[in-house]
Amino acid sequence: MIDILILTYAAILWVIFKVFKVPINKWTVTTSILVGVLGIGWVVITMNYHHPYSREARMYFYTTPVYPRVNGRVAEVPVEPNNPLRKGDVLFRFDPRPFEDDVAVRRGELAAAEVERDRYKEEYDRSLELVRADAGSEREMARWRIQYETSLANIETRKAQLDRALFDLEEEVVVRAPSSGYVTQVRVRPGMALLAQPQGIAAMTFVHAAELELWAGFLQNGLRNIKVGHDAEVTFDAVPGHAFSGRVAKVSSAIAQGQLQPSGELINFDNFAQRAQQGRVAVMIKVEDDLSEYNIPAGAKAEVAIYSERWTPFSIIRKVLLRMKSWQKYIFPGG
Repeated sequence: MIDILILTYAAILWVIFKVFKVPINKWTVTTSILVGVLGIGWVVITMNYHHPYSREARMYFYTTPVYPRVNGRVAEVPVEPNNPLRKGDVLFRFDPRPFEDDVAVRRGELAAAEVERDRYKEEYDRSLELVRADAGSEREMARWRIQYETSLANIETRKAQLDRALFDLEEEVVVRAPSSGYVTQVRVRPGMALLAQPQGIAAMTFVHAAELELWAGFLQNGLRNIKVGHDAEVTFDAVPGHAFSGRVAKVSSAIAQGQLQPSGELINFDNFAQRAQQGRVAVMIKVEDDLSEYNIPAGAKAEVAIYSERWTPFSIIRKVLLRMKSWQKYIFPGG
């Protein structure tokens, strides 16, 4: 925004020298330059400190990568990208036949295990009666008892395998939306074979319909003048020439550059990259104006100005500069 101030001051000087016919000499030129440097410098320092501004702002949203939890071949993909979905709507289906076959196999194994249990139970009861009648071997009875107890454990294992197969058939064959939202970047097509995690890749990205969050990163020198409840204004690259009213909703109490994770390395204060990156404070802005008619996409870039209660006349300059910066988007979209 310094460039806008310089251009504005240059326009004022042009009016003074051309319209009001102020003579151009070494004194007027020196005075104009000195006043411009000191004036603009004072305005910029005061305004940046008491009414912070950030170009690093964006509308953030929550996504969930949709991974299959079973291996299978895709039979149907009824979902369309960017169409609204409700929780439980079908995203895609696997071919159920392999899962139905697996259930049939598990049921057969469970039935066989139950037959084996009954046989071992019969042999164990017979050997127990012989031992009680002093007509059999205790060693033989113990062998049948072990086999009977093993068969009971085998039945529990078969039941668990059948339950898992039924769960896969009933719950995992059809992949559903985890909440209200929509999917984007649908990479799966009918006939594709998908692998479960961790070998597999995301079949699509699900975007949750929860309210978007506007976060801006501010330099640390103005943090003293950023408080929850302060007024703010937001401009979007997607809506040139418009400034939207907002309010500071949250101020993050941590900066990413200072995070530590378990590792075998000590903190190195001589690392140039760590010293060079000051780190910005994340501030959440609640936009109070209605944005529905402007079709602002999730992830849209924004610029934010926060107005503190100090040096309020300078907030007017900040508001003017913010709007002038927004007007530039008509000609310089990335500026």
